[in-house]
Amino acid sequence: MSQLPTQSRDHCSSLVRRQDEDRWLAAQYAKEPLQTALLALAALRIELRRIPSQVTEPQLGEIRLQWWREGLEAISRGGAPRAHPVLEIAAATSLADSRWSERLDAVIDASARPLYGEGFSSAEGLGEWLRESEGALDALAVEIAGGDKALADVAANAGAAFAMAREGRILAPKLGDEIEAYAAALFRKAAPTLSKAPPATAPALLHLALTPVYLRDGTRRAPLRKRMTLFSAMAFARF
Repeated sequence: MSQLPTQSRDHCSSLVRRQDEDRWLAAQYAKEPLQTALLALAALRIELRRIPSQVTEPQLGEIRLQWWREGLEAISRGGAPRAHPVLEIAAATSLADSRWSERLDAVIDASARPLYGEGFSSAEGLGEWLRESEGALDALAVEIAGGDKALADVAANAGAAFAMAREGRILAPKLGDEIEAYAAALFRKAAPTLSKAPPATAPALLHLALTPVYLRDGTRRAPLRKRMTLFSAMAFARF
């Protein structure tokens, strides 16, 4: 890993702490250089997810997605990063490894769907999209942390369940309770494997332990419960 640009790292950490506290808290359990790589990945997720709300036409969103695609491709080839804190910190971490290029490209492809206002007719359809977007980034985080492909695949499913529990009613309000039932079943299937994951991969997985909390309590803030759940998952591998 090349020398970390401190200002860019601070930007990523602050961004993730404000907009995705779950992943920020989980990343605090990681040692360097994994912690910074996880923060970079979480910051990238935020940047991709907010594009639809920043543009008025799908084509403008596609242009922004292409900008990220080209920026990531450049650093995967060893080039200098574009002048953006997330790309600068990504270039200084294992996220710049060319092994992840196709995976990141696929995530960017999936990120285009919200630009076109396409709804979801079933919880299964929502879950599949989230597996290709949110879950794919969770899977990548696991592999960056040293996990194998089998664990990464389970993390992708669990990541979809987590996103459905946390944001499903916002993403597909007409599906209602169907989302929660599907997310609960998806998480129950993944939980035993997550609980047996190698300790080194725990910081990449910890936020997923909050899935039952969101299914039970919705999006109501419960700072202490959240922190205790993450601590328990870390200390006792309880998912």
